[in-house]
Amino acid sequence: MTIAIRRARTGDVDFLVELVTDEDVEPFLGAVSAKDTDAVAEEVARSEREPHDYGRFVIEVDGERAGGLGFELANRRSRIAHLERLAVHPSFRGRRVADDAARRFQQHLVHDLGYHRLQLEIYGFNARAIAHAERVGYVREGVRRRAYRRHGDWVDGVLFSLLAEEASVAQEVLLLHDYVGAHNECVRTGDWEPLAEWFADDARLVFEGVPVGPFDGRDAIAAAYRAQPPDDQVLVFAVEEGDPLTARYGWLRDPAAVAGVTRVTSRDGRIASLVVTFDS
Repeated sequence: MTIAIRRARTGDVDFLVELVTDEDVEPFLGAVSAKDTDAVAEEVARSEREPHDYGRFVIEVDGERAGGLGFELANRRSRIAHLERLAVHPSFRGRRVADDAARRFQQHLVHDLGYHRLQLEIYGFNARAIAHAERVGYVREGVRRRAYRRHGDWVDGVLFSLLAEEASVAQEVLLLHDYVGAHNECVRTGDWEPLAEWFADDARLVFEGVPVGPFDGRDAIAAAYRAQPPDDQVLVFAVEEGDPLTARYGWLRDPAAVAGVTRVTSRDGRIASLVVTFDS
């Protein structure tokens, strides 16, 4: 049995509507979540427009649609994603499809998109979902007591989270995403001094596709960012491990477009070489 996840497409809307309105699924989903064709179609369209910040995904088993799951950016600065809408069609239950899909989803969100914290909330009466969250590594953080009105009664919301360092992701990948987070904080504040600490003393920074650089040494790199600071935040879409580590990136102002790739070589927890390409 081969389980995969992929981003939902327009042709998946009818399947997703059928899934979330199934009598064995709907009672466990949020009361105000999208359940009609227009609302689900808008979610799928938004997932395509904002692939880093929002997602609606389809779970496949041997190429057949078997379920869905999703996420939404909760905090950009702290790189927090809120997970939601995990559902497996009743005909595929009992085969741990949700467990495998959830682990793949964790890797995509942490490894590829660079989220530091994944969080989710489950109705207290949903014992099956709570057991699933614990099996796939989420840590129970607490309970919102009698927080939601559901099925004619007040019910608890049980809170879970998973941190990037708990997701079996290579340290080089975590370094890349933490560096991007630091870069984006510098864009927000206008203070570029903290960025230098992410580079080794003899680091090299190269830009391909623009007439700037290269820059050799931490001091030269720091001076370059002070003199010509970027004016937009970076989004990472996918990471390929290797030497160097390669990531497809884009800019927040055009959140669905890949702008180029970054190639990163690290040493002793710092960046030894950073090459940034700009697609024409």
